[in-house]
This record gives sequence, C-alpha cells and structure tokens, in this order.
Amino acid sequence: MAVCVCFTTNVWALDYDSDDFVVEVVEYVEGNNVEIDWILGEPLVDANMALGRPTLETTGDGWSIPLDANVPVVPIYQPFRIFEIVSVGDGGYLTSKFNHRVVDDENNPYGIDFIIFGNPIQWTSGGQMWDNSNPENFTVLGNILSEPGIVAVSQDGNDWYYFSSGPYADDFAPTASYEWDDVNDEWAQELDPTKPIDPNLTASDMDGLTVAEMIGAYDGSAGGTGFDLQWLDPNDYAALAVDPDSGRKWIQYVRIEDEPGNSATTEIDAVADVSCCGDYKHPYPVGDLNKDCRVDMADFAAFTSHWLECTWKCP
Repeated sequence: MAVCVCFTTNVWALDYDSDDFVVEVVEYVEGNNVEIDWILGEPLVDANMALGRPTLETTGDGWSIPLDANVPVVPIYQPFRIFEIVSVGDGGYLTSKFNHRVVDDENNPYGIDFIIFGNPIQWTSGGQMWDNSNPENFTVLGNILSEPGIVAVSQDGNDWYYFSSGPYADDFAPTASYEWDDVNDEWAQELDPTKPIDPNLTASDMDGLTVAEMIGAYDGSAGGTGFDLQWLDPNDYAALAVDPDSGRKWIQYVRIEDEPGNSATTEIDAVADVSCCGDYKHPYPVGDLNKDCRVDMADFAAFTSHWLECTWKCP
C-alpha cells in the first residue's frame, strides 16, 4: 500500500539550548522487564537517552510506515527506539540533574516548573494506525496508553521529596513535534518543549478531536507532563530550602521511579526546565521593580513612592 508522507522540509526550529534540559544522568538502576526496541529486539537501557530535548522525529514501524521514513512525533505515534528513550523497568529508577537551580516560579506558565516527556500514546478512533499522512484525517479517543512512574526531586541528590499523589512521569500529554499548517497541509513551526500545556487539560478532553486539533490544543507546547513544586507532598514542599538570590524554593535533581505493584515500565525521553521571564537565562527587564516581567506605570509608581527615601547614613 502506498503511503502518503506529509513530512516536509518546510519546518523551522525554535531557539533553545541544552541547558533547558537535564544534562547529567546521576544514577540509573535498570529494573526488570524493561521495554525493547521491537525493530532491533534490543532493550531500552541507554540512560543517556533521557538527556537533551525530546525526540522530534522517529522512524517508521515497518507496518504502516516504512522503516526508513522520517516520522514527526505526534500524540498517536511516540518515540520507541533505543536511540530515543530509556525504560525504567519494574523496580528500577533513573536520577538526572540540571546544571542550574529550577525554582518554584509563579511567572512560569500555569506555575509549572519542569516537564517530563515519556512515550504515552493517545488512542485513535476505529483502531486507526498512523501512516505519516495528514493528521486531519485521524480522530483520537479520550484515553491514552500510559505507564506512569513516580517522580521525586532533590536539592542535593541525597534528600528526596515526592509527588506521591501525582502527577506521574510517562503520562498525559503525549509529545508532539510540530504545528500543523492546515492551509498548506504541511508540518510547520517546531513546538516548544519548555512550554507546558494547560494542566487542566486531560486525555478525555481530546475525545473526538483530530490529531491536528489535538496538537492545536497544546497551544504551542510540545506536550509532556508538567510539575509544579507546590504539588509536592505538603511536608516535603515545606522542607525545601529557599534560594537566597531568587527568594524561591528550588530543586536540581529529578528521580523517576517505577511504581511498586504496577507492571508499567515507565519510559523517559527528556526532562525540561520551563522557560519564562526571570529564570536562569531570561533576566527581568531593567527597571522591572515589581518583577512582573514588564516595565510599566506600576514600576514607576513603586519608584516614586520611595522618592528621596533613605534608610542608612543619609545626610
């Protein structure tokens, strides 16, 4: 059967750097029954696949798409190769580290502080199999195939704080690589892996949408599961130290663990720091006195309210 391949060269990349993602695997304990790359028959145990940005393009599966095809990642067709993801396995875990502090920042979109990308798959209507063609022709259901893993964070790599009640790694929302240009029927702008989706969106909200519409619902985000440090167990959040420079709680390590008693074998593609004004590489604008990421009359009012004020050794 002929396959209509819609992936074109008319896509363009976002400006991001490697520091937006975890840069080091601190420890990887391979669990039992890790998933395999079914094309090669090899286990997904290269922990370095959790570093860097999430997968943009994968390969065909040899069934509905030729193995040598370039296939943009979409919510119904996720990374599955040994050179893309790592599997935690039953009883395993993976610990990774950012090269900077990730702070609990209210300026982040929706308050989300970091994002974990796995390879959950949104189900399609009528058992449709992705063939790398027009995403407007595929309809999704309101549920996903996911393999949730428990997430913990740390400041020093020794003391761990848990999202015991979720969210979970390798859960909604499945990764998407590019926006879909429905005028020219081609893939367009690369989606942003440092921008979270609205955390109020769920898999069930996607029910009845086309794949193109589901990607549109991400509003420019590449998907993934977002984590707000304030969602930690209350005692754990209270135990986090405050960064003296930002005045905010922070973390630098992320651990993803197998959920005991669950046969799921969580897979990990990437862990991203959410980008926003005031973070480690986007300093507040000069003159932004109230730290709302804009210089306006509110800052001028703050300035004038303290005009000629002096606090120490004034003449």
